[in-house]
Amino acid sequence: MAKLDKVLLVLNGSFDKNFLVQTAKNYSFILAADGGANKCLKAGIRPDIVVGDLDSITPKNKAILKGRLKQVLRQDNSDFEKALDYLKTLKPKQVDIALSWGGRFDFCFSNFLAASAYLKYFNIRFILPDAMVYLLSYSAKIKAQKGARVSLIALEEIKNISTQNLIYPLKNESLYVGQRGLSNIAQGNFTVNFKRGKLLVYVEK
Repeated sequence: MAKLDKVLLVLNGSFDKNFLVQTAKNYSFILAADGGANKCLKAGIRPDIVVGDLDSITPKNKAILKGRLKQVLRQDNSDFEKALDYLKTLKPKQVDIALSWGGRFDFCFSNFLAASAYLKYFNIRFILPDAMVYLLSYSAKIKAQKGARVSLIALEEIKNISTQNLIYPLKNESLYVGQRGLSNIAQGNFTVNFKRGKLLVYVEK
């Protein structure tokens, strides 16, 4: 397989057919985490591979996707983590995650934390209908519309962080877990500069 530039990983969260169809158009490789395959097929999308313990994908869809199923039976991690582990073997540059929200905050927050452990392998974004969530472990330039609400949430203590093109800038400051960073405003594309730590950046579409 040729080296992948970016991958769409579809989870088993709340289903929005139009959102998933429009999102999937931007990807040549789509991976579904177990029950995410049901959502893909419901939207008319055939994932390239399905990874998980395969207890959520329906028997009918298993038959449709025969030959594209990779079952991982270990029970000490989630289907999401199983999919991320598999993606480590493909070595994409960018992993974008869709249908991560299923109505339970604990699952959604757990997904953010679980994904942050994989930042040393690839870049990660969560694509939501009304926002983009970036997980960062180093500096990045981020696309945003002027006036978009932006929140910077430290998942680990971050020192000497600076931002450019936000209304309320940071200049070589520290961000601590659970403190500051909420409801800034973008003046267009903006930059976040730091060297160490894990940062969640929420950007409204």
